[in-house]
Amino acid sequence: MAKKRKATQGKIIKSKEKNRNIVSLVTGVLIGLTLLVSGTGKIISAEGVPAQVVDFISNIVPDIFITPATLSFLYDILIPHIFPWAEFILGTCLLIGFLPRLMAVLTIPLLLSFLGTNLWAIIHGGYATCASCFGIWEQYFGSLSPAQSLIYDLVLIAFAIVVIIFHPGGFLSSRNWLENLGKGKKKLDAATIKLTISEFGSRLRDFGSKALIYLKAIGGKARQHPYIALVAGICVLGLVAYGIVAASSRPAAHIVSDIHVTVSETSAVISWTTDKPAINSIEIYKEDRSFITTVTDENPVNVHLIPAEGLLPDSTYFFKILSTDKQALSKVSSFKTLAIKPFTISDIRASYINESSATITWVSSRPATGEVQYWVQASQGKQTALSGELATQHSINLTSLEANAIYHYQVRSVDASGTQAISPQFTISAQIGKPAPDFILNSLDGKTISLSDYQGKLVMLDFWMWTCTACREKLSIIQEAHARIPPEKMAILTIHFMGREPVIRSYVEGEKLIAPVLLDPDGTVTDLYHVNVFPTVLFIDGDGIIRLIDPRFSNAEELENIFNNLLEDK
Repeated sequence: MAKKRKATQGKIIKSKEKNRNIVSLVTGVLIGLTLLVSGTGKIISAEGVPAQVVDFISNIVPDIFITPATLSFLYDILIPHIFPWAEFILGTCLLIGFLPRLMAVLTIPLLLSFLGTNLWAIIHGGYATCASCFGIWEQYFGSLSPAQSLIYDLVLIAFAIVVIIFHPGGFLSSRNWLENLGKGKKKLDAATIKLTISEFGSRLRDFGSKALIYLKAIGGKARQHPYIALVAGICVLGLVAYGIVAASSRPAAHIVSDIHVTVSETSAVISWTTDKPAINSIEIYKEDRSFITTVTDENPVNVHLIPAEGLLPDSTYFFKILSTDKQALSKVSSFKTLAIKPFTISDIRASYINESSATITWVSSRPATGEVQYWVQASQGKQTALSGELATQHSINLTSLEANAIYHYQVRSVDASGTQAISPQFTISAQIGKPAPDFILNSLDGKTISLSDYQGKLVMLDFWMWTCTACREKLSIIQEAHARIPPEKMAILTIHFMGREPVIRSYVEGEKLIAPVLLDPDGTVTDLYHVNVFPTVLFIDGDGIIRLIDPRFSNAEELENIFNNLLEDK
């Protein structure tokens, strides 16, 4: 009798363990399938971090942890990569029954993070769909609302707890088929497969018979309490009807094509085409994936054109196109605003030069005012000509100039933001474009040299004094360039203003100057060229016309370029 009681108890215990195993298996498979679908959808879509996730994290993470490194880890590594792969791995392990109790424990914090995000979206509003719960699969099967996703998360957490409680093995045990895998208990042949299928069929029949028993029991309870059963039936039918209506009334997602972005420094215009007239929105994110703005095209049209203003220059933004119910109609795309170009002025020219006036023109990279400061060589007083109009093409007339005087001028422009650009100094004179006066001077080596001796060559005249520091610095550059220019096309003549010849000779020999040094002992030639500041440099072409006065150069290469440019312009 005792043996029979023990045998009966053993069968009851085995039956309970079998039921616990079935419950654990079914809930584990459901969790596994959900996580597998969710993880693969996110991995395949490779979209950026959803707005509500960014909103949730940015509000719950303490400020002390908000650093570029933390944000980069969260938005570039953890959420877009680690979370989806964790879902994929946990889902696969639960499906095949590998360490189900451990996997269920690891699943709970992941599900709690999803639950927190959906709860945040519900409380704060503004989000019609969950945070890309199923990735790319949402484009084919639709998306859940935050409330629906919250319920889903609660159910999955309950399933995970069921697996933890009801799994029949130890904490680190796997399902029987994995435990027996490779142990040689069964041979993989036709007979074994047939037997396995037969056992599975008998289990299904057993499960079906038990389900019928449960349904009969429910029917019995319903007959005992008809009103409760009626209310429950109406609720179930109402839920089914609501689901059918909601599924059938959901508008088909529009097909988006021809996405194009035109960018400037602080704005962008995003355009696209839909297969049907539709009202669409653009959701734009910063480079760190934080949410920026949503702009809606309120007109149901096929060709959409939405401007986004107030963007930062030289910054990358991400965007996706949304339907009226916030479904993503496109993958996440990106664009980069233009960098702010430096404010510059260029193409500075002097024209229409005569005895008393000249016109200065230049170009600015942005609309700006114009100003020219000009002064006579060696004069302390500066004159200013202004134009307050914002423009990119500038032209200012200089009037009441002294005849044959050498003027220096400098251009300045200021844009609407107050940024200014200033040019180097340039030189103008009514002498430019006129024949250069001929002269005859003696050189230090005893030769008599005249300007006409160099007819047909490009000649540079350098008026200098050995006592002038700036003259000595420029002379060293001229000395270096003299050795590099072709003598058959160009010539350099240095003219020393007054001074004692022995002293000048001593300096020239000490510096080992090789360029010809001409002596102007009484300053006649210097006055002939209206030179009153030293050093002053003039370029005279092969026809004896003054082409250039005092161009800027700081090394021999720049001086050589001036020679070459004048030869090319000839």
